Amino acid sequence: MGQQQSYILGSLGLIPFIAIILLCVISPPDSKVYSLLIFIYIAYAAVISSFLAGIQWGLITSFADKIYYVLIPLSVSVMPPLISWVALLLVDGQRISLSLVLGSFLLISFHDYYLYQQLKITPLWFIRMRLILSIIVIILTSLLFIYAV
Repeated sequence: MGQQQSYILGSLGLIPFIAIILLCVISPPDSKVYSLLIFIYIAYAAVISSFLAGIQWGLITSFADKIYYVLIPLSVSVMPPLISWVALLLVDGQRISLSLVLGSFLLISFHDYYLYQQLKITPLWFIRMRLILSIIVIILTSLLFIYAV
């Protein structure tokens, strides 16, 4: 239940990532607008990273009675927002910021898979959706990293 709506809304969440990259492609690399676009991308990625980590936190806490030891999964679920927050603080280091955002999405993806494979707290359709969307964001961020800086 809710699978179709989740796929639709999750896919719509990709629009800002794609739009910002397209705007970067048509914007001159030496302009202030270009740097602002990169920062906006990093900020949006940080928000989405926090959102995804919040979902992980919610899943872990809702299944806490079935999980033997929740400290490590909970600790891992708070790392992506912290990593993304540091990326936001590095205003002058856009290359490093994009690397940090990329790392946060990689961590989220591996942790999503762990929550599905090892802890069995997510349904298959959900992990498929999360991994597909995260892989797309990882590819887009990698392209921006290569192209932008």
